[in-house]
Amino acid sequence: MSNVPMLKLHTVAGSPNGRKVEAVIAHLGLKVEILRHDFGELASPAFKAINPNGMVPVLAVEGYRLTESNAIMQYLAEMAGDERLYPRDARGRAEVARWQAWELVHFNRAFGALAFEIVAKPLLKLGPADPVAVAEAQVGLARFAPVLEAHMKDRSFLLGDNLTIADYSVATFESYRTITPFDWSPFPAVNAYLDRVHATEVWRRVSAKPEPVAV
Repeated sequence: MSNVPMLKLHTVAGSPNGRKVEAVIAHLGLKVEILRHDFGELASPAFKAINPNGMVPVLAVEGYRLTESNAIMQYLAEMAGDERLYPRDARGRAEVARWQAWELVHFNRAFGALAFEIVAKPLLKLGPADPVAVAEAQVGLARFAPVLEAHMKDRSFLLGDNLTIADYSVATFESYRTITPFDWSPFPAVNAYLDRVHATEVWRRVSAKPEPVAV
C-alpha cells in the first residue's frame, strides 16, 4: 500500500462531470481525498492556479494535475488495472474512446446545456433560461438520442454485457431526464439503458438525486 500514490479530487458538489469521476473511484474502491469547492471559487485566482480553465474535476497525484473528466476516468482505471472497466484490447479501447468522445461532443453537450439552462441557472441565480439555448439543446438531443437508441436495442451496456467507463460517461445526466423539457418516450432502449446504469450500486451511491450544477 505504501506504493499507492496520494490522490486528491477537486470537484464541486453536484457537478455531473465530477460525479462520473466519483463513480469510477467508487467502482474501483480507490482511496481518494475529495475536495469540494464552492461554485463561485472556480473563477478565483487560487482555483485557476489548480486548473486555468476554472472548471472541475481536477485530479491531483503527487504534484501531477490532470483535468478533463474522461481523461481522469481513463487514468484511474488504467492505474487500477481494471480490464473490465477499461478494456486493454485495441478494439475495446477504441470503443471506449469513441463513446466518450461522442457523449462529450454530441449527446451530453446537448443534454448538459439543457440541464444547465433549466435546472442550474435558476438555482444558481444566473438568470432565466435562454429559450434559444434550450431549443438548440432539444434539437441536439433529438438528433443524437436516436443514435444511442439504435445502438442499445440489443445490448445491456455500450460495449456489450460489461459496464465500462464509457457507460459512466454517457449516463452523466441521466437523472435530469424527468426534470428537463425533452420527450424521452420514443427512446425505450435509451431509457432502459440509463435506468440500468442508475440501478447499479455505484451510481446510486454517487447520484442520489439531481444536483443543480452542470460543470
